[in-house]
Amino acid sequence: MSRTSRLVVRPTRSSRAITVLLAVGLVTAGCSSADSQSAPPSYEQSDAVQARMLPQLAATGEDTEGADDAAWVVEAAVHDVEEGTAVTLVAETGDGEWETVSEAETDAEGHVALTSTADGDLHVVVGDGDDAIGAEVSTDDAPEASFTDDFDEDSVDGEGAQWYTRDQGHIGVRTCSRADADAAEVTGGVLRLSVLDDPDRDLCQPNGNRKRFPMRLNGHVGTEGTYDFTYGYAAARIRTQSARGQHSAFWMQATGGQATGGPKQGGAEIDVMEYFGDDHPEGGLTSFTYYLDQAGRKQTKGGWLPNVDELGDDWSEQFHVFSVEWTPQEYVFRIDGQVTQRLKGETSGKPEFLILSLLSSDYELPRFDGKLPEHMDVDWARVWETGPQG
Repeated sequence: MSRTSRLVVRPTRSSRAITVLLAVGLVTAGCSSADSQSAPPSYEQSDAVQARMLPQLAATGEDTEGADDAAWVVEAAVHDVEEGTAVTLVAETGDGEWETVSEAETDAEGHVALTSTADGDLHVVVGDGDDAIGAEVSTDDAPEASFTDDFDEDSVDGEGAQWYTRDQGHIGVRTCSRADADAAEVTGGVLRLSVLDDPDRDLCQPNGNRKRFPMRLNGHVGTEGTYDFTYGYAAARIRTQSARGQHSAFWMQATGGQATGGPKQGGAEIDVMEYFGDDHPEGGLTSFTYYLDQAGRKQTKGGWLPNVDELGDDWSEQFHVFSVEWTPQEYVFRIDGQVTQRLKGETSGKPEFLILSLLSSDYELPRFDGKLPEHMDVDWARVWETGPQG
């Protein structure tokens, strides 16, 4: 049974209140030997510093790596400090040495996110000397992983597979494309999803468009029938396609399909991330949720992520971890542990299964600015179930 992460508070200065946690300003700092010490840092445990241990949700880089090698994320909130106040995370890194493993600056509300690849006890410290205050967390407080696919072996479309190509073709907003097993391949430690020319069909003319386009095959796989969950964290380490004209996506759908009655009763589509290509005028990244209300009308929450350039500009060159924290009260979307969007209010109350896809919708085809095939690589996917108390 998975463990839920708990909020760790060490109260000694009760006059200070804590604001709501939000992860921002993710900055990971390297450490020199001068940062090392043989004992944990000295500070006053204070209710002015509140910290929470999250799972391993951060791993940026060009190379593949296992999900177990990703960095843990610590969210912290510091009360009554100026924006830009330095906060450090100290961990025991081996041979009994303690080092600063991450440092970041608070935003205007005192919020910060820090990362560590070291396990065990971690110390969040603000200030130095006799004025230092802080809090302690442990990686043992994070939930345990309940589903992992590192794509080290072929787990798509074969006997006993975890992922199967979805049944999607020539309907809705994708009349010019269809899902096909040829567009999903596990190779070199990654799941490669592609958009390919369809060799069995000629040109397609989307409704309302005067131009004709080659028919396409899409990589589109999901865990429907093999794995689903209700509440927790879901994450995938993804390197997107570069061209416009198709979009990478990591998302979830309600098992058995959505029903009317709102998200708690009828489930929802949870789009953790969609990337619509480099040089997109809106930045290219979105997070959305969709559900059917009591009257069966489609309702939408979420949108384009603002200030995407502050999060990164190398989506098609390096892997990043895209994740959602799903509770009964809200969805929290993150990139490498940094909060990008919070959608508060009633959420899906039904089991949801995972989907990874690179889709070419009809409305995107006129904007295609690349050369087929286009590719999206997934290094790993992981879920940490928490249940409704997560």
